[in-house]
Amino acid sequence: MIFIIDLKFVLGHQHNRLIAINAVALEGKPVSSITIMDNLSVHQWLRGGEMVLVGSHTLPRENNQLRELLTELQQNHACCLIIKYINNSFELFPNLIKFSEKIGLPIFRLPKQTTYLEIMNDVNTLLFRERQSRHLAMLDLIHLLKTDNPLDQDFDYLSSLKNIDLYKQDVQVVQIIFHATLTPSQRVRDLYSLTGQLHTIFTTAVHQATLSTYFVIETASGATAILFMAPRQRKDKLSTIPPYFRSLTQIQAAYTDLYFGVSDIQPARQLQTANQEASFSIKVAKLFNPQKKLILFHDVALWSMINNAQQSTSTKLIPMRLKDILQNPELFKTLRVFFQNNESVKNTSRILYTHPNTIRYRLKEIMLKTGLDYRKTDDKFYLYVAVITKMLNQ
Repeated sequence: MIFIIDLKFVLGHQHNRLIAINAVALEGKPVSSITIMDNLSVHQWLRGGEMVLVGSHTLPRENNQLRELLTELQQNHACCLIIKYINNSFELFPNLIKFSEKIGLPIFRLPKQTTYLEIMNDVNTLLFRERQSRHLAMLDLIHLLKTDNPLDQDFDYLSSLKNIDLYKQDVQVVQIIFHATLTPSQRVRDLYSLTGQLHTIFTTAVHQATLSTYFVIETASGATAILFMAPRQRKDKLSTIPPYFRSLTQIQAAYTDLYFGVSDIQPARQLQTANQEASFSIKVAKLFNPQKKLILFHDVALWSMINNAQQSTSTKLIPMRLKDILQNPELFKTLRVFFQNNESVKNTSRILYTHPNTIRYRLKEIMLKTGLDYRKTDDKFYLYVAVITKMLNQ
């Protein structure tokens, strides 16, 4: 679990040792770590949220090259750039200062008498204390995600960290899952990048008062974001997607695609429900619509209801005569791919590497065995529900 403090908080503990070169808002600029830039290949080592220390002798002298470097730092989500002037020949021209302000990259000057080690020790101490104190928060959050009837006091420690009565808030859960299986080194890199980008997005949302606060929990296959917001009217909970969700679709990982499952907005005491909704949305995204990376539970709630009803001992939505089809791998796969491709025989045959006439034969066989005609609306409903229910429970 990565907790990130913002740049304004860090600078408040530097006793004016960092001199601002430009004027950029510091609130909402998350700090994940502090590092020294010893080469200009930013994309190779920058993960997001770093305070970047650099000697002036390392920076390019050409105006255009320096502009490109600032752009790359911003695009890779650097927190800020701290320049130590090694000699008097280096100068950051006014046009570059204005450019850095335009792209929102804070730049500071490190006095000659201050060493890299002093700054790094101070920042790392702040980060260590923050992460240590909030390790307890992770335990509380995991408890709340699994508890269907939490008490108000279960939120006390989390509330004390944020200075907000969280149990009075609404909550929304976003689960992010890696699409591919990664090597350990790839997973570490993508997870670090993912959490850094999430913090940047949600810290900005807090600064803009769209969210009250948030937490991010790392998982083995991605991350879970828990978003707290002021209670809303029911009609507002079903309104348009907030701006920060649009930003989620811009998140990139180096080695894999990402799936986002988003719950409905729930009262904080129903955090477990929100977590289950986000998880179900992820499952639907992976099974039925691989091209759509962000799935809202609101859009797939019907399938959740059908799945729950089918599992009930008193409700059976799938006719008994469909069981033979569901247990026949060839016929089931044909029907599944057929529905996933908008009932196109041509696309189904292409995906299954099977002649179109063979697909038509299998569909006719399904009709003969079940008495259900996929071309009729009522019959198609039973077939479709059967396919989806089996896929959700595989």
